[in-house]
Amino acid sequence: MNFQNNIFKIIVSLIIILNGLQIYSQNIYNNADNRLYLDYYILESEFDEGKYIQGDLIEDGFVKYDYKEIPQIRSESNRMITIRSVVIIDSAVINKNLYLVLFPVDYPCNIYLNGNLISKRGNYKNGYTNRIHYTENIYLIEQFIKYNQVNELAFQLYPKEGEVNPFNKSFISNDKDAARYAFARNFFGSKLIMALSFCGFVFFVFYLITYISRKEYADKKYLWFAFMNLFIIVSLINNIISYDFTNTFIVELISRIGFQLAMLVCLLFLLDYTLIFKKKNKQIKTILFIAYGIAIAMLLFPRNTSDLFKINNTYPIIILLVGNVLFIVFSAIYFKKERDIKSFVLLCIFILNMTAGIHDSFFFAILKLKPYVLLTPYTVFLINLGIFFILAIDNTKIYHLASLKSKELKSLNENLELLVEERTQKIVDYTKDLENTNKTKDKFFSIIAHDLKNPFNSIIGYSDILKTEYKELSEEEIISDINILYTTSKNGYVLLDNLLQWAQSQTNQIKYNPQKIQLYTITQECIEGVDNLSRFKDIEIINNIPRNLEFTADENLIKTILRNLLSNAIKYTSRKGIVIAKAEIAENKVEISVKDSGIGISEREKKELFLIEKMHSRLGTNNERGSGLGLILCKEFVEKHGGTISVVSEEGFGSEFKFTIPFIKS
Repeated sequence: MNFQNNIFKIIVSLIIILNGLQIYSQNIYNNADNRLYLDYYILESEFDEGKYIQGDLIEDGFVKYDYKEIPQIRSESNRMITIRSVVIIDSAVINKNLYLVLFPVDYPCNIYLNGNLISKRGNYKNGYTNRIHYTENIYLIEQFIKYNQVNELAFQLYPKEGEVNPFNKSFISNDKDAARYAFARNFFGSKLIMALSFCGFVFFVFYLITYISRKEYADKKYLWFAFMNLFIIVSLINNIISYDFTNTFIVELISRIGFQLAMLVCLLFLLDYTLIFKKKNKQIKTILFIAYGIAIAMLLFPRNTSDLFKINNTYPIIILLVGNVLFIVFSAIYFKKERDIKSFVLLCIFILNMTAGIHDSFFFAILKLKPYVLLTPYTVFLINLGIFFILAIDNTKIYHLASLKSKELKSLNENLELLVEERTQKIVDYTKDLENTNKTKDKFFSIIAHDLKNPFNSIIGYSDILKTEYKELSEEEIISDINILYTTSKNGYVLLDNLLQWAQSQTNQIKYNPQKIQLYTITQECIEGVDNLSRFKDIEIINNIPRNLEFTADENLIKTILRNLLSNAIKYTSRKGIVIAKAEIAENKVEISVKDSGIGISEREKKELFLIEKMHSRLGTNNERGSGLGLILCKEFVEKHGGTISVVSEEGFGSEFKFTIPFIKS
């Protein structure tokens, strides 16, 4: 059998020599269970899709490709590199599904098999971009394959000016092997890096929110750790954003700057966490900011990817190497100082990171190849993961100690309470009585201050009109204003007298004095009491209270409620508005409301209207001022009757205050 194979190979070789193609040695693929790695030949060619994909290699000017940087002589508008490989496919693999496994390619490209287009990667015709990190397995269509003959695989690459990344090897294999290889390389490449980057983003968000929202975490080391994760994600952006041929220059620029920022904040974290240079911490931080600031500034000026790599391989790459050395130095000093598991873990992960950096740099800088697995992203994530658990352990210890102290304090407090409980009970009771007395006194003064304001405002307003416009007013107008002054003064006197009588009768609570009242009459008195305010703003007040509505309630308290609601309605209603007072009986309750066409109330303000601890007042439509106590008094007086008060309002569409009290017939 071996003899027959050798005879076949000799015959095939003779045929190739006769066709002028044996100048280059041929690969023969005769076993679908094995991989056949292709040899490449390269030619700078015209920017013409489909040209130089077939023909004599020597006559066309192809030379053996050494897997180093591709040439970059031609201009950006006329750049195409054609890479070809020739292979004999034995008929022994007929009916086997064959795949071309193509490693990551840094340029848009067209792939041909015997002159037939079998794959198109990226768009080079209209502002093409040029990055992909995925390994792909491309099906070799059986109809395009020439069995027992020379097959030509051509790759037309379209690099931009300044892009010189090598073209990686590829191989032919069966469907299972190709799928398995592509899955493994992609999983341990961009996909795993994307997954780790997502974890890093979670770390970033968690610690940033924790640092901002919780006082016990207001320590710079938590902020540095949050930004470590963010900048590490930024530094890996050229591996994360890769599938749709993202622009190389932009992502590489962001990535290189991200490396510098990640290195800087990681060093800042180590300084703040380890505290190995307490006295010189600020000086060292200043030096680090300057050193890495220079590197970032240098990276901002390149014009294309090639310039970026050249600049990055000078001072910026040196300062990154120095940073890795400082990682190990700082963590070694910390380990020598602490001698615990945390400091040992820090030292180990930084040593691993340095080792990974040397491994990746060897492939990129010396071999000019992309490693099968890029180790640096994983060791960088390992640094983040290690620090995350170190911080978690620290916080757990702190929480545990705080919990123990809390239990001890709780026990001491319980014993102390038992010892002094009897002695303090009398003091507590006395304090409560004193607080209630003070609250009653405060309420009394608040009511005086609030409810006496409106009558005095009216008196002052009409007095001013009579003083300044006396000669211009008619006799009827003067008499009308005098009547208003009289009524307002009388109402103010009555209010003051009621308040003084109420104050003299108080001991521990506000008394409730129910009697027969006629609601319409009371409401009309309150409307007349605020008439001057409504007339000043041309606001119409309508009394829609049924005239025959009578029930039992405290007249003084009801008047106080209505006066406050009417005054507020006028205050927050614009000129020529309307205010309506109405009442009805429903389900053994009297529902009384004051509705206005004013500016309304926001949702936030509605929640705080009746809370004494949130008491405030905003200016009225005519810049009227108030104390904010009126609605608090309304709520208290309504509850004295066993009722409730509420508001229905929308900003810009007025408000309606409603209160209900039990309907008790007189």
